[in-house]
Amino acid sequence: MAFDRGKGLGDLTQMKILFPNKPFTQSKAFTLVELLVVISIIGLLAGLAVPAIQGGLDRARQQVDVSNIRQCGLIAFSYANDNDGNYNGSLTNVSTSLQYFTNLVSMGLLNSPKVLAGNGFVSATSTNNITAQNVAWAFVSGLTTSDDGQIPLFLSKGIPTLSSNVSLSGVTTGWKNKGAVVYRLGNSAEFIKSGAGGAAPGTINLGISTSATNQIIQ
Repeated sequence: MAFDRGKGLGDLTQMKILFPNKPFTQSKAFTLVELLVVISIIGLLAGLAVPAIQGGLDRARQQVDVSNIRQCGLIAFSYANDNDGNYNGSLTNVSTSLQYFTNLVSMGLLNSPKVLAGNGFVSATSTNNITAQNVAWAFVSGLTTSDDGQIPLFLSKGIPTLSSNVSLSGVTTGWKNKGAVVYRLGNSAEFIKSGAGGAAPGTINLGISTSATNQIIQ
């Protein structure tokens, strides 16, 4: 059948009148370049958000650890009061922090294994099966309630020595080189961030005399 040019143009004119703002040749799909730009922007925003989210999670875990170590300190203070102010109590030859804390369990002073856990350490299911992997805190031996309140009684495992500035380079447990959780004799607990308080990067400032010689029991 022959094409009627006049009739065909008339039909197109009528369609333009009915749809004056609807171009028939314009595509509504995104181009490849537009899609790549959108994907790049989403990736950039995700990259910016992840560190902020991770930082928020770290701060939350730090607060949990600080709460746990403070509770351990209060329990130990009660034990010391029953032993003439001596935090070692009857454990004159304590060799591990696990030994110290399980002794508190046997004395009926520590009833929840959750307070022994910290970042990188899982909580024991009960006080009957506590292992070294369930204890996040090292014990500082040989202290009494009359000692300087700034001296730590408990702190994150792996800290090598008590001094004004402590290197974290060899710490492989807990918070590693990010910092450490500390409970002091004066009933203060805190998370000390690496490099904070004037300390060099990769170290923490315990704020105590370099002459402190008490032994850290891991």
